[in-house]
Amino acid sequence: MIDTDALDIESELRAEIVRLNKVVEALMNRVEHSATQHYSDFDQFQTTIMLENLVRARTKELDAALRENEKINRALQEAEEKFHRVLDQSLVGITMIIDDRFHYVNPKFAAIFDYPVDELMTMDIMELVSDADEPTVRAAMQKALNQELAKINFVANAVRRNGQMITVEVSVSPAIDIGGKPALIAVLADISERLRSERQVQALHEQLQYQAIHDPLTGLYNRLFLNENLERELLLAARQSYEVSVVMSDLDHFKMINDCYGHQAGDAVLKAFADILKRHARASDLDCRYGGEEFFLVLPDTSLQTANERAESIRLALIAQPIAVADISIHVTASFGVATYPANGLSPVALIGAADKALYLAKDAGRNQVVAAAQPLQ
Repeated sequence: MIDTDALDIESELRAEIVRLNKVVEALMNRVEHSATQHYSDFDQFQTTIMLENLVRARTKELDAALRENEKINRALQEAEEKFHRVLDQSLVGITMIIDDRFHYVNPKFAAIFDYPVDELMTMDIMELVSDADEPTVRAAMQKALNQELAKINFVANAVRRNGQMITVEVSVSPAIDIGGKPALIAVLADISERLRSERQVQALHEQLQYQAIHDPLTGLYNRLFLNENLERELLLAARQSYEVSVVMSDLDHFKMINDCYGHQAGDAVLKAFADILKRHARASDLDCRYGGEEFFLVLPDTSLQTANERAESIRLALIAQPIAVADISIHVTASFGVATYPANGLSPVALIGAADKALYLAKDAGRNQVVAAAQPLQ
């Protein structure tokens, strides 16, 4: 837009030149008229030279002012053209809002909402805002109008012309005066795709985290998670003076199940036993697949006797639940070894070793039973 002040200055300068020419003409006429009555030829000549010098000097000043004004106008026009090129090529939407209506929008703003520029200029801003976020937008605009902050940033859901909901990030500057009215300049970007990508990355990150500490077949924690957390459980137990019991279990004759019924049947047995462990585990317990057909339970704040009873209930639940594979039913049993901190070991290695030793005693004794680690002599 051309600067109207500059045009006014140029008009005044040109008007002054016209007025000066009329004054000079009037003075010259007066000199010629007076010369016949009062002035000598020398006086007339001297007055003419003086007026001519004054006219030349002032005309020179006015011409210089006009050239400077023209230069300013050209600079303003060039700046305006550059400014519009920047706005038109901007990768973010830019708008000016006066009285809740669009006073200016750049092409990117129109593209974000899929409206023609001319149509947006007839719309109220709230027509683009979701009903749920209208209070947020109004509060932000009011802060900008009150000039409460140097810049106001917020995220809101908006609606495109086809009804599609998008999420926009908006930055609003404090109000400025345009023609005696407060105007808001807002810059916004459609961040819907970015948020969608961030959610996908977050979901992938959570999936990788889950896979890093869980057994893919049974969904139980894996041995890595056990190794990282058993020591923490023992440190907490030492600080708060309570017992921690562990139960190591092994499915009896599991190799024979794989050999007789196939690995799919073996996987079904592993998952069925894992489900039983989950059902018998408290929220504070750690249920893990230790490796192969071996499983491990960590029972915080649990005595050896209580842990022994918990293991027995799991053993009985497995016996009572034949595992259906295709058209056959497989009866499975398991052996269990139980140990307790601090009686059977002060470290994870010692405690696991005590439970493992008790497990093998159960197997040597005929399998399908629970054996507790021996208590040290008092």
